[in-house]
Amino acid sequence: MNIKEKLFQTAKEASLNSFSPYSNFPVGAAILADDGNIYKGCNVENISYPVGICAESAAIAAMICDGGKKIIEMVIFAPSDKLISPCGACRQRIKEFADNQTIIHLADKNGIQKSFTIEELLPFSF
Repeated sequence: MNIKEKLFQTAKEASLNSFSPYSNFPVGAAILADDGNIYKGCNVENISYPVGICAESAAIAAMICDGGKKIIEMVIFAPSDKLISPCGACRQRIKEFADNQTIIHLADKNGIQKSFTIEELLPFSF
C-alpha cells in the first residue's frame, strides 16, 4: 500500500469516530508529517455550532501534540457522493504547518478524487 492509499484508509477510519449528531456528516482527515508519522482526526460537533472541531484541525492538533511540525501530505475524507474541501479556517490552519507545495487530497466514498497544493486552495495567504 502506498502512502496516499494509507492516508486515505486512515482518514476513512477516522471518520468512523466522528461525533456528528447534528449534521450527520462524518469527516476524517489524515496527515503525513515531517517526522514520518501519520496523524488522524475527525470532526467533533457541539450543539453550539461555532465550538465544534473540524477533522483537519483535530488531525493538526494530534500532530503537534505528538511532536510533528510540518504537514507533508494530507487526505480529507467524507463518506459521500460529493467531494468536500477544507473550510477557510482549516485552510489557514493547514497553511500554518505546510509549505506552498504541500498536497491536500480530497476523497469521497470511492477514494481520492482530486489533489491540490495548499497554495491552490488558499492563494494569497499570509
